[in-house]
Amino acid sequence: MSDNKQSTQFRFLLAATLSMAVLFGWTYFSPSKKIEQTNTNTAQVVVNATPTPEIQQNQSPQQQIVASVPDNTPSKEITIKTPLYQVKLDSKGAVATSWILIKNKSPKGEKLLFADGANEGEQKPLELISPEGLARNPREVPFRLSTGDQNIDNFINERNYQVSVSEENLEINEGQTKQIDYILRDEANGLEITKSFVFNADSYVTDLQIKLTRNGQIIPTAKLLIGASIGDHGIKHHNYYHIEPEGVAFISGRTERHLGASIVPSEKSEGNLLINGDVDWAGVGDAYFAMAAIPASRTSGLEFRATKYEVATEPFFNGIFSWIMRTPTVKENRHLLTAYVPINTDGSPNKIYAGTKDYFVLNHYNEVLTSAVGRPIDIEDFVNFSNYTWFRAITKPVTIPILYALTFLNSLTNNYGLAIIIFTLFFYSLLFPMRWYQSKSFKKASANAPKMKELQDKLKDFQKKGIPADDPRMRELQMEQLKMTKDALPIGGCLPMLLQFPLLIALYTAVT
Repeated sequence: MSDNKQSTQFRFLLAATLSMAVLFGWTYFSPSKKIEQTNTNTAQVVVNATPTPEIQQNQSPQQQIVASVPDNTPSKEITIKTPLYQVKLDSKGAVATSWILIKNKSPKGEKLLFADGANEGEQKPLELISPEGLARNPREVPFRLSTGDQNIDNFINERNYQVSVSEENLEINEGQTKQIDYILRDEANGLEITKSFVFNADSYVTDLQIKLTRNGQIIPTAKLLIGASIGDHGIKHHNYYHIEPEGVAFISGRTERHLGASIVPSEKSEGNLLINGDVDWAGVGDAYFAMAAIPASRTSGLEFRATKYEVATEPFFNGIFSWIMRTPTVKENRHLLTAYVPINTDGSPNKIYAGTKDYFVLNHYNEVLTSAVGRPIDIEDFVNFSNYTWFRAITKPVTIPILYALTFLNSLTNNYGLAIIIFTLFFYSLLFPMRWYQSKSFKKASANAPKMKELQDKLKDFQKKGIPADDPRMRELQMEQLKMTKDALPIGGCLPMLLQFPLLIALYTAVT
């Protein structure tokens, strides 16, 4: 019987180990294919393979008016450097053409930042703005505006603005702020726009005030463009840990997450997603870095637009079967994803967050942004606590304490790997009661197995003899069965193991 117990336990452990190996192996080698679906009551996908009729109709008048108004303002690029980031603003459109993160400043410490693949010999800057988007014509870069009128859009996004500062290189030291105003006027059409940036050397949050008028009247239907595809562009190819930038928004009390691949149908090259509801904030980011716009007040009319393109890469395995068959891939489909965030254009300050997705950083800016805009802002929801919406409510409350514990251990050991090992030992010691109960349940079931078989044989004999189920002898045997299975039900052994999975997933989320 002892050999039988050991054999049963060995088979169970072998099956569990193989299952976990396949699960994590597939997760590691296979790129994430999960596309989160939006509630059909609140979102609608509209694919535009060609320009919309509105744009087509306005195209010719737009070209004529732009040509009739000469652009005599010289082009000017300004570089703003702070201890946390470095930004380049172009007077053409008053947009950002570069946004480099220099340092991660968290309540738990500071760390220099470099692009993926950087090493001691090559410390590549961590550029958030897509080179592909910058090379497009027109450029797909942050802080463009969309009003729904192609004539106005082309004018305010493609003309050189007058700049309030004469310097081309500005350095903002700790404790300092700097305001830069961009002004564009079209006297003939009564159009005037002012973009005012206020950079803070100690914060990842930048103020952006936009006042857009026509004949002295505010143009209300404007959207601020965040993107395209904000993230670490040092990544050579995307996988489970290095995801493509995704669109994230907090709308009407819920978090929306959408990858470019979910917006663009497989047979098309571009698509868009309209999301109904009140927008608290929206933006674009990859696994570790993001940019978001927080309007001065709640707005509605959020839209995500994405364009698919192909890029050549170094050979890599895009899944477990590709790895097994040793058939590497040398190209990858990517997406330029932009958030069209509705804002107020009356000069009220919108907040722009551009920084890391470090939980402690985002949690700190929850308070900063809440105080600034006068309503609750949970920018920490930029962190993806689970690919499954229904599961986030379980993993988030568990993951956060784990993050605090790992950070504390790291402060003691100065080694994150060692901190993970120590925490894992502590973690499994907490799970010991569950494992002990599980083992106890299996042992009881194994010990009772011979007697249970004997009882079952007796019951079969009674049934063959035609003894009814309400016979006292049958009832006595059934009662004996119940007594033996009371503390040794199979579910009693499996349930503690199942209860561990949310904790294991939360630990995995915290570590990655």
